[in-house]
Amino acid sequence: MADIFTNGFAPMFKHLFIACLSLSLLSPLFTSEVRAQSSFGRKETTAPQNLEQWTEQTLQAFRRALRRSDTALNTVGANRNHSTIVAITIARDGSVTDVRVVESSGNPAMDAAFIRHFSAIRDIPAFTPDMNVPSITLPLPIGTRRG
Repeated sequence: MADIFTNGFAPMFKHLFIACLSLSLLSPLFTSEVRAQSSFGRKETTAPQNLEQWTEQTLQAFRRALRRSDTALNTVGANRNHSTIVAITIARDGSVTDVRVVESSGNPAMDAAFIRHFSAIRDIPAFTPDMNVPSITLPLPIGTRRG
């Protein structure tokens, strides 16, 4: 298993991913996915062709997971300000192979909810040909501010 930030693979990827993550979390208008219409009216994402498209589609999957987890997080105490960092390991086929808390929110139930919800992500695309590693571990900082 390779950790994208420590094994020296494509240092530019680290900067690209952090920039995309920052932009996408700060601006809900930042959506540049390639999509196709299904017969049921739901848009389906086409396979990414390069690292940049893969990064954007992966960020979209993370945002969807956070939206789905919102109700569960409120039941475990996310109605107060918390921040945490989770590390998500993704295999070449796009499957999530590991989720761990790197920096705890201070609330064990909320940390467990993050692990549960990010472990259930099924819509991360497979790696593109320019991603020559068996797996990638991505840190995801999460801040909750509720009132």
